Amino acid sequence: MDIRFGTFNLYQFAAPPVAWYAPQNTYSDSDWLDKKAWVTAQLDEMACDVVGFQEVFSPDELEALVNAAGYPHFAVVDTPAKGDDGDNVYVGPVVAIASKFPLVSAEKVSFNDNSSQHLPLKEDTEFSRTPIRAEVQIDGAANAIVYVAHFKSKRPVSIPSDVCDNAAWDDRVLASMQARSIGNVASMLQRGAEASELYENISKDLHASSETPVVLLGDLNDNIHSIAIEALSNRGRVYDIDGVAWADLPIEAKVASYKLKLYDAFDMASNPDGTARTPTHYHRGEGGTLDYVFVSNALNEKNNHAAGRVSGFDVYDAHLKNDGVGNKKQSDHAQVVATVAFN
Repeated sequence: MDIRFGTFNLYQFAAPPVAWYAPQNTYSDSDWLDKKAWVTAQLDEMACDVVGFQEVFSPDELEALVNAAGYPHFAVVDTPAKGDDGDNVYVGPVVAIASKFPLVSAEKVSFNDNSSQHLPLKEDTEFSRTPIRAEVQIDGAANAIVYVAHFKSKRPVSIPSDVCDNAAWDDRVLASMQARSIGNVASMLQRGAEASELYENISKDLHASSETPVVLLGDLNDNIHSIAIEALSNRGRVYDIDGVAWADLPIEAKVASYKLKLYDAFDMASNPDGTARTPTHYHRGEGGTLDYVFVSNALNEKNNHAAGRVSGFDVYDAHLKNDGVGNKKQSDHAQVVATVAFN
């Protein structure tokens, strides 16, 4: 039985008169209709069974759209946050999940004390966008736990400068550049902390039942070789456990370590020609990967007790190839879909 899991950054899904971040950022009625038509067509092309969405400012409108597109089950776990520039200006989007299969549960993933105890974070640190943890009841196959996430972007955190407005430009530029440097590190710390916190939650599921498939769908805003992705997946080589070298570990410890990793669906899918990974986002003309599907060891075909395997991996990026339509009516991200063949 093949089940398709996809991640879809919608690029500011905000029904008029809702504005995102500033009053002028709104859709006209005609642009909004075009946007919804494109999202519907894209969902049809992706042909997914479960989809995780990012950049949702209007969850009720998204629910109506996905219901009409054949996804009767929908959930969000948070409310879009308003800004200070008026009733219709929102500054905090949410993530969402839509499924053709029933959602047994859909819960928010919260920060706990572990990261705050070991990382230089503020006590009130939270996810920039609250992730979803959902249990999906898949007909004819094992239930799956699906996470949907959207990590902090690489945009520097805004750090106020303490230089007076009437100071010399040389001094103002110096203070601004120093604040920008700090802001970049603050952004990196936030994204890394989100990765660590999400892994802590996912690893509890993996530890409780390694046989239950876990799938993560997300715009993680970092490249595959980043520290944030390593913190999330633990995909790197393990050299020791609790001070015991890998070569000296008992077999059960080695097996346990594989059960507690997340695996990139791109690496799990067959790729006999060695085709390079298709970028999911472009910044100043340079392509990179920000959008991912990760799976647990229960969907690793090297696992003799696997519940299934990743049989396909697709990136839908035609709209990013100079089609003459702006991101506003479509998306500035490609959509990523992993097909899982359940046993």
